[in-house]
Amino acid sequence: MTLNKADTRTDSDFEFMSKGDTLDAMNTTHPMLTRFACLLIVGMLIIPGMVLADSDPPTMEDQFDLYWAKRRAVKNIHKRLFRKDGRHEFALTAGVIPNDEFFKYFPVGVKYDYYFSEDFAIEVAGTYMPNQKTDLQNFIETGITEGLEVLLPQYLVWQAGLGVLWTPLHGKVAIFDTKLGHFDFGIAMGVMVLGSDVTKGGANKSDGSQEIIPRMDVGGNLGATVRFYLSDFIALRVDYRHFFFNGRNTDDEAAGLSFPAEISLGLSFFTSAPK
Repeated sequence: MTLNKADTRTDSDFEFMSKGDTLDAMNTTHPMLTRFACLLIVGMLIIPGMVLADSDPPTMEDQFDLYWAKRRAVKNIHKRLFRKDGRHEFALTAGVIPNDEFFKYFPVGVKYDYYFSEDFAIEVAGTYMPNQKTDLQNFIETGITEGLEVLLPQYLVWQAGLGVLWTPLHGKVAIFDTKLGHFDFGIAMGVMVLGSDVTKGGANKSDGSQEIIPRMDVGGNLGATVRFYLSDFIALRVDYRHFFFNGRNTDDEAAGLSFPAEISLGLSFFTSAPK
């Protein structure tokens, strides 16, 4: 059997060829491995830097932005600290009726409120109205002609009324930045009886012949009430009431709508809350 030289390959020849093929494969995949390794290294360098940048302490501007964002976002609605449901309120009041041209009235009186719910109350009120002459009346009587007396057709003496008080608003107010004061605001309306004296004869020289007629007229009122609570049982109370009733002339006849306005300050006392 004849062996050709070309066919005579030793094991070392096959081994050499196998190693050559392996080197070619490694040379082919080496650029891909290199790129992957580079990307991995770059990522390891960049990501920690980003984390460190995020963890830097906030600037003063950032802190102010965060502070105001929180202040503007917070909405606190609390229940009323001083509850009135089922309680009784007694108030002593004193005030003034300033919108009469000839008399200033200084009403003193009492108010009683029963709160059948937290926001609504039945109110009973009564006042006595002493008066004082205004500067205009004094000028007419003493500055124009001696002995002239102004006798007005009608002046108020007292009033009593029944109404409803609706208190939908309550809140807090800072007092010198050291204490919080609690208040509420209510709207009042009702009916009333006004007692007055009607003087027949009008404005002329007093000769003792004028007749004074006591009258009672039915009217209404509309107004507002603000309370500032000193404690659960005591409150300062400011009231505004506008009265409406049919006035009288010197002949004791209807003379059109009269509308005195009363402003008063009072001290309220509350009973204990029901169990």
